[in-house]
Amino acid sequence: MIIVKLGLLEERSTRPPTILVLGQGALAEQIKNDFLELGLKAQLVGGELTDFPLPKLTDIDAKEQFEALFRHWVAQTGAEWVHPGVTLWSERSEFEGWARQAGLFSISVAPKTLHLFWNTHHLIQLAEDVGVPNLGFGELPMTSIREIENTIRKLAQNDRATLPFVLRSAFRARSGYGSRIIRSMEDLQEWVPIWLNQLREYTGQTLLFIEKHLESPRSYYQPFARLKSGEIEFFPIVDASLTFEGKNWIEVCPAQSIDNETKAKIEDYTRRTLEKADFVGVGGLIFMCNGREVYLTEGLARPNFAYRLWENVGRTKALQWQLHALAPGLISQPPKPRPKLQAASPICGLNLKIYAEDTWLKIPHPGAVHEVSTKTDWAEGANEGSLVWDYKPGQEVLWNDSGSIGHLTVFADGWKEVLSAARSIMKDLWISGGIQTNERFLFDLLSHPWVEESMFYTGFVDEEFIPRQVPDFDWSSILTAVMTEVSEPLSEKESWIWLNQRLPMDAPGKLRWTQRVDFEVNGARGVKGFFQKENGEPERICAYPLHAGRYVVRVRNWFFSLRRSEKGRPLQLMALTGGRIHSIFAREGSKIEPKKNVLIIECHQRLVSHRLPVPVLLKELKAHPEDIVKIGQELAELERWSDT
Repeated sequence: MIIVKLGLLEERSTRPPTILVLGQGALAEQIKNDFLELGLKAQLVGGELTDFPLPKLTDIDAKEQFEALFRHWVAQTGAEWVHPGVTLWSERSEFEGWARQAGLFSISVAPKTLHLFWNTHHLIQLAEDVGVPNLGFGELPMTSIREIENTIRKLAQNDRATLPFVLRSAFRARSGYGSRIIRSMEDLQEWVPIWLNQLREYTGQTLLFIEKHLESPRSYYQPFARLKSGEIEFFPIVDASLTFEGKNWIEVCPAQSIDNETKAKIEDYTRRTLEKADFVGVGGLIFMCNGREVYLTEGLARPNFAYRLWENVGRTKALQWQLHALAPGLISQPPKPRPKLQAASPICGLNLKIYAEDTWLKIPHPGAVHEVSTKTDWAEGANEGSLVWDYKPGQEVLWNDSGSIGHLTVFADGWKEVLSAARSIMKDLWISGGIQTNERFLFDLLSHPWVEESMFYTGFVDEEFIPRQVPDFDWSSILTAVMTEVSEPLSEKESWIWLNQRLPMDAPGKLRWTQRVDFEVNGARGVKGFFQKENGEPERICAYPLHAGRYVVRVRNWFFSLRRSEKGRPLQLMALTGGRIHSIFAREGSKIEPKKNVLIIECHQRLVSHRLPVPVLLKELKAHPEDIVKIGQELAELERWSDT
């Protein structure tokens, strides 16, 4: 018999309670399975392709949409509880009230605390009141470029602000869009208006404040659970320094190269902040450390995306602690505190996030998923790995998705061992179709000597790491051979182009296939399978047609986006990514200076600028605001011009 208690409520039931879990994909499935392991029932709700998808934060009828969703699923499942998962609504204070009005108990932090953690500016001000250092200049949040410029001038007069500095959103923004480093006043004029548009699109808020910029800091995430009694359980610290354009693609636990003094400061500052905020639940605080001092930069009032990483290293269960803090009646026994002598367990973990992205061009790359690795678990001695895909073959990574394809979690007995295990597993990974991914980027990064010696820092990937641009195998002859087999013959004026390189026109001979499957996509031919290299070893390949004049070819962990080009064709502006036309900055007949924005496409919660390196005349627009376009689609016909 299960007894559920919440305030004055006591309900006795002979069946396990049903919990609605918001969201779809790997993380939502993971939360659902965690509940099942605890003997509870769980149902995923709010999928994009269902009749009741989750509303957006900016939807004015979000409350009514949730009422319809809750009403449907309560009738279907008899649910009494709802867990917001790791969706955007897990951080919004209004969600708990909407759930309560629908007769559901929400497993989430108190609304007042949620609002505080969502408002980053208020959180660090609260922490400052109890002596927790931060990087802010103490100025009020700003809403426009003019306000920012005036504030910078005032700070400069007092010798307080120097370039570079950091602009941070006063409200939490996901996917690395919560802050921007401003290295020149030109950056401020050029990029901040676009960034403000992003924040307005996805949070409805555009308040910014200024922070000092630290040179070569480490970024640490301190996960914790705090009970109503005030007792705090600290979990292993995560090193989140290996970011790429603000996104946490690689997370390490326990944090490498962190000393006991820094750990003690982080725990002390966390304790002070949580007591002042009266936080109850599971969450985390994010700190920057420059080797001398520790600064609070942000907070999270829920388990983070990679909670499986720190809970495994800490030999605990995050969801069990969350229930223990917020709904103790749902579990039969409380979780056990983790062993205090963590050094006795040398386990080290990595969490790698796989995204649909062209990492060389730094743009999202949505598209159809054609194949994915079927092997998802690895175990060899003390090494373990687990791969979770968010997509299945036949599904499509849409422009309005997050762009996350899956994540790989790896554990081993030490830092060097976990790097080696992760690289070995990544050689087994395979995903093909109309997308590109960041797999090779991650593999190269894990192979970098500075990473192997744990000499990385926040900014290392953006400032120091240069991924390989060209493969070290005979890629051009392979691509020429496979394109000869799947595409119509080229005319004398035509060629296939990858980046700025033309494939050789002369076919080197056919591939020696050992296993081959031909297929069609929208009338265009594709091929996949294995061919034999000159040394007799097998090589895997997939040539996937986006349309007749554009292919994505995968060989090893390289993606080649090929386009068919013809000499003498009028100059065109083509879509670098698929998505929604967010804005157009020029009219037909106007002259456009080099490196000026022609238009912006919205994809994966990012705004992708489209520019040209030469002056052009815009002869004809072939797309309009709000149009949904595909990668490689013609957007405008252009003509070169010169004043001379």
